[in-house]
Amino acid sequence: MDELMHGMITTLDDRVTEVTVRWLDVPVAYGVGETGTAGAASTDETDAHLVAAMSAAALGASLAPAAFTDAMSLNDRKVAVDGAATEAAERILSQAPFRIRVAAGEGERDDSPGAHSGQWLGAGNAASKTFDGVFDYVDGTELAATAEPGALALGGFGTGVRAVPDLQAFAVLLPDGLMDSVDIMSRPEDFVTGLLDRIAEAAGKGPGDLTVATHSVASNPMHRTLIDLMRKRVGEVLVPERVTVEPPSLLSLIGLSKPRIDSLIGAIGLSELAFAAGLLDLVAPGHGFVFRPASIAGPRAEPRLTSLDSLFEFSEDEEVALRSDGWDKNRQYTSEDLVRPGTSRAAALFAVTDNPALGLRGPTSDEEGLTHVEGLLIKPAARVARIRLGYGI
Repeated sequence: MDELMHGMITTLDDRVTEVTVRWLDVPVAYGVGETGTAGAASTDETDAHLVAAMSAAALGASLAPAAFTDAMSLNDRKVAVDGAATEAAERILSQAPFRIRVAAGEGERDDSPGAHSGQWLGAGNAASKTFDGVFDYVDGTELAATAEPGALALGGFGTGVRAVPDLQAFAVLLPDGLMDSVDIMSRPEDFVTGLLDRIAEAAGKGPGDLTVATHSVASNPMHRTLIDLMRKRVGEVLVPERVTVEPPSLLSLIGLSKPRIDSLIGAIGLSELAFAAGLLDLVAPGHGFVFRPASIAGPRAEPRLTSLDSLFEFSEDEEVALRSDGWDKNRQYTSEDLVRPGTSRAAALFAVTDNPALGLRGPTSDEEGLTHVEGLLIKPAARVARIRLGYGI
């Protein structure tokens, strides 16, 4: 397996001299009444392109700070990080002998570097296979720009991903049994306590035993309202200090990080939500998201608002963007509306900075002059490989 992946990746990126692939024994509860241990899976050229691209993005983003100057603003540093990662990833993806339709990506709303919804990648022609791509070349750009842990390069391939605009959503992670019976169309402040009670009941726990992940308060104080409400009801609310990066929380469902969450509730970018929905399709199809579209312009226009109402105050441009992709701001959706069940092919995530939750180190150099990049390749039925690439740079 290592030799096959090594050959494919070194063809794509001649800087790579070392490839290590280790499949993990992941205990899973895959679907209803079906349990077991997920082992190794076969890999092919689509996996090699995904791994090589996300690893290159992580490496490129990690090298960008070397060119920072004292005069650069935080935003300029973030643009430099995103630009380096985008250039590195797309150099690999442009070589693909298949077509890649970008269904979800970040940066378009702020005219920043990144994958943009509707973009086409790959060298294939009209007769070639076509895959849907979901990419966030640096999830946690601010973390990367400030050398803090937790930034990841994310990418996924599938065949049933619905295109989304570069906006966000208010989303709730639920077990399948609750997906069709909850309503999140009222104010979050009005329904979240009752929703937590239902999640606890479905999990066979008391509300005080729940662990819920949510978003950072750094971007907007309105998030504090939701956090305070949940902390009055549940045992633990996991709140990142600066930037929310969701995959470690979702991978806790199969034991790849701790603590294991019972739900994730809050605002999340639609591109991140598309990646999260694809990830659940691969590793935990017994869970899904209920969500409604949410605004970015609303909270930016009212940064001191302490309620969540501005999440649903859309600008005219945002409403046009939603309608153009067939989304309704006044409708509730599930993750199956984002990713058709059973259509996710693979996901990859590589550490841009150290990720203690997943046990991944950011790019580091050894005494022999190789720079190592660490990440995960995730295949259907919760087959997970820990991958380490060595670059001779």
